[in-house]
Amino acid sequence: MISLLRRYRKSLFIGVIAIFLIGTFVGLGGYLFTSRDMAGIVASVGRTKIPYQDYVQRVNQYSDIMRSRGTDVTDAMLKEVKQGVLREMIVDELLQQKADEMGILVADEELARDIHNTPAFQRDGQFEQQLYFSRVRQIYRDTPEVYERERRKTLKAMKLKQLIFHAAKFTPAEIQEAYRTAHKGSVKDLEKDKAAFENKAQQSRALDLINFYLRQLAQQVEIRTYLDQRESGV
Repeated sequence: MISLLRRYRKSLFIGVIAIFLIGTFVGLGGYLFTSRDMAGIVASVGRTKIPYQDYVQRVNQYSDIMRSRGTDVTDAMLKEVKQGVLREMIVDELLQQKADEMGILVADEELARDIHNTPAFQRDGQFEQQLYFSRVRQIYRDTPEVYERERRKTLKAMKLKQLIFHAAKFTPAEIQEAYRTAHKGSVKDLEKDKAAFENKAQQSRALDLINFYLRQLAQQVEIRTYLDQRESGV
């Protein structure tokens, strides 16, 4: 299930961008902050501060991956990456806070399994500890301790997405009605199309639920961004 959500991560992101555009989040323009407010951070989500260094590292990771695939990272593209990374980190923090509120935990065994199953840390299909240490430093520019802490937080947010995806499941009657609506009252091909149609419908409903949660959280938690001030030297 987690792999499925990862596969559609881009779609989930497109859906939450609207939250930022309608001004639900504080600090997207017209805010002035003291140097003490923004020292060392790029955004704050409630009482949690997102370190500027972590943000820069993630931007560099995305940029490096794009370059490794032969993409010419232009200034315009880098600006888009920066904005996307900031949105991603804020959304991740919102989901993590909701997961904490719900008591969702990631056991040591789950974290270890995730690391062992990461292809970048494997040689010939087998996890290799020294490769893990070197790749974390080379690719993620982190220590293993920092990587594992951040990975645990990511897995926690993914568990919440998994719960939301399960909650979005259709009953047989609902899927039949949804199919009928989508096909102008006809259900003659329902059995043939059912698996693909149901999966797509569930993804759409899950996206709506995630957006609903994010909108609620954004109203409950003060969110400020400092990116423009930091990069303009204000």
